[in-house]
Amino acid sequence: MSTLTLDPPRRTQHRRSAPRHLDTRPPWSRQRWPRHLRGSRAGLAAVLAIQVGLSLRLNATAFQDEALYLDAGHQILRSWTGGPPPTENFASYFSGSPYVYPPVGALVDSFGGLAGARLLSLACCLLTTLLVAAVGRALFGPAARTASAAVFVISGPVLFIGHFATYDAMALLLLVGGLVLGLHAVRAAAARRRVLAFAFGAGVLLSASVVTKYMAALFIPSTLLVLVLVRRRSAHAATDSPAVPDRRVLAAIPAGLALGAAVVVGGWLAMTGTDQLTGLVATTLSRTPLGRRPALEVARHGLAWGAPALVLTLPGAIIIGRRLPALTVLLLVSSLLPIIFQARSGELTSLHKHVAFGLAYAAPLAGAGLAHVLARIDLYDPRRDLAPRMVTVTLAAVLLLASGVQTADGLFRTWADSQPLTSLLRTQVRYSSGHYLVEESEVPRYYLQDVTASWQWNGTYFFYYRDPRTGTPYTGLDAYRHALRDRYFDLVVLRFGPTAALDWQLKDLLADQTRYRRIATLPQPGGWTVWHRTDP
Repeated sequence: MSTLTLDPPRRTQHRRSAPRHLDTRPPWSRQRWPRHLRGSRAGLAAVLAIQVGLSLRLNATAFQDEALYLDAGHQILRSWTGGPPPTENFASYFSGSPYVYPPVGALVDSFGGLAGARLLSLACCLLTTLLVAAVGRALFGPAARTASAAVFVISGPVLFIGHFATYDAMALLLLVGGLVLGLHAVRAAAARRRVLAFAFGAGVLLSASVVTKYMAALFIPSTLLVLVLVRRRSAHAATDSPAVPDRRVLAAIPAGLALGAAVVVGGWLAMTGTDQLTGLVATTLSRTPLGRRPALEVARHGLAWGAPALVLTLPGAIIIGRRLPALTVLLLVSSLLPIIFQARSGELTSLHKHVAFGLAYAAPLAGAGLAHVLARIDLYDPRRDLAPRMVTVTLAAVLLLASGVQTADGLFRTWADSQPLTSLLRTQVRYSSGHYLVEESEVPRYYLQDVTASWQWNGTYFFYYRDPRTGTPYTGLDAYRHALRDRYFDLVVLRFGPTAALDWQLKDLLADQTRYRRIATLPQPGGWTVWHRTDP
């Protein structure tokens, strides 16, 4: 497989190239870096330790999405073991298959609770960091390995999804894993062995990432183009080598990719039905933005969230771009894809998580540039004063890491502590008795699943109600108002937040004390107001 290893700026270099018939790499990738720049296992372990510590320090009660996916997973697991079917058609509005991450997350949640589910995400992100390091090494040589991992880890979005129980971390792991296996397939093509196996594995992982989270499809073209560029450069540099594969060997790569994708997608649809295609269209292909924002505002947020890694990508783009302009541009554009697409649509929702996907493509490029800069500084040169160079490098690393930590902390403080609400509701709810209308109902439904049933909870995004006297069906605002007039809900909890427009249109019915009485108003930042049905 072709790699780019930049000439380290040393006065003397000793090159010991293997015989050409044993080394299929192009000549420009065979020079040797100084040992201390190749990236040690200890350095990579230190990066992982930092990632663990910085992700674990993030703590908050369950976010709405975390609660939704874990509760959905529990419902699906119960239905698979002979229990009742899920109360909702999750496939129709989930932005990833409800049959991949949610059951896995719920299974972990059954043993370790929310903390366990978040540890699953951390494990996925740690493995992704190792894979990003492998991509950096494969594309740009051993010096880029540890540096690529370090750049990836200092980013706030990466630290955030590393302790966030949604399908983002799992999808990112599968996506980068598919890229790594694809690069192995390219390398195997030069050696004419196990090409189809590696390509098939790459196709399986890449398609599984899309099934897990549909947005991952945005990066599939970039991933395939990376493989094409690497293969072309390798073939161009090794045209005189007897190890150059024939066309049949090269054809095994797209064939394996297609076969792996067909197996995953076909099996997914065969086992779980085509309803998920509705969710794919509604949440990804033709998504309606929730609160459209100006494009510049969306871009500004996205760039700020990914700033540490994106800043370090600039020297890499300048240095690597001189030799590999196409690959450099491809990695740069790939790193900005979520920002570009969501700025175009005005959608800010989930952008901070999607930025982490782009950073997996920026990190190898930034790692190569960082390794070159460190080689220029040459911290190990005994003829130069170490202090100024060490202080400069340390200060830059601390500032970039602090920026990422601050971003992750800020993202984890965007939702209110739900513990006061769940503690209050625990004294009011009853198992299989009563109906509860709650804004962002997913959170109390998740926390109170031991004392309530899933069907008892209704949210403020969609509601269907049939008049018990006339049988007339209602949806939307009419459904809520008719249900409140009939005193259908035992508890009503509103916070005038995401669905404030609806909340204000229901307040007049809640002010009628013949139907409901207010029993609590919780302080900000939650600001929930709780009404209880008035007994006749």
